[in-house]
Amino acid sequence: MSMAIADTIRSEWTKFRTIPSNIPTILTAVALMVGLGAATANGAAKGYLAASETGRAVFDPTYISMYGGFLFAQITVGALGVLVVTHEYATGLIRTSVTVVPRRGRLLAAKVATFGLIALLMGLVAGFGAYFLGQRVIGAAGAPTASLGQPGVLRAVVGMGLIWALVGLVGVAVGGLLRATMSATTVVVAINFIIPVITPRLLPDAVGDWVTTYWPISAGLQITTTVQLPDRMLPWAGFGVMAAFTAALLLAAFALFRSRDT
Repeated sequence: MSMAIADTIRSEWTKFRTIPSNIPTILTAVALMVGLGAATANGAAKGYLAASETGRAVFDPTYISMYGGFLFAQITVGALGVLVVTHEYATGLIRTSVTVVPRRGRLLAAKVATFGLIALLMGLVAGFGAYFLGQRVIGAAGAPTASLGQPGVLRAVVGMGLIWALVGLVGVAVGGLLRATMSATTVVVAINFIIPVITPRLLPDAVGDWVTTYWPISAGLQITTTVQLPDRMLPWAGFGVMAAFTAALLLAAFALFRSRDT
């Protein structure tokens, strides 16, 4: 890594940590995921005890311990990704930034690298926290638990950190494309929550099933599962869909940022 890139990344980290709300907000997202994950795990464990053999066969204690909290924590992660870019437009700091770092590709790359790493690290903390607490809750309810040594479990928990990073980078990309906090945050919430969680229930079955299987965040979350359902993508293939979608948005943001006025 060249000194110029390293200096730009340090500058972006300074910008991020000196906004008073950023650190408390991302820590709140971690706590939200762990706490809500435990509540979801408790309900799912009780449901397991009353389930049929078919229902018990698809019980995934690893995924269950993380998914319930992630549904809401990812909204915060995506919104913070948006703010990494739009805060500078709202305050006018973007003009100073492009003066200090005239190579706009380097400037946006530093934002991507900085927040991507922050989201990855916090996602790993949240993933492991939700997993360990969730297994205790599930075991206390009398349902089977998962250990890190079982096939796919460590991959699933680490995969949650990877998904946090991608969700955050989708926020950075959409923030760069739209430059307005409210509209960009709305788009990110639609991409990662409204479309995959709510709209399949309102659509014809065939369309809803497609969204549930192939929509980027739905596909990507397969990396956090350990039980393979026949109508879902394989874990790494699903993650590849989410990664490709994120990369496409970032490429569009790079192209637009380099070609327009601030």
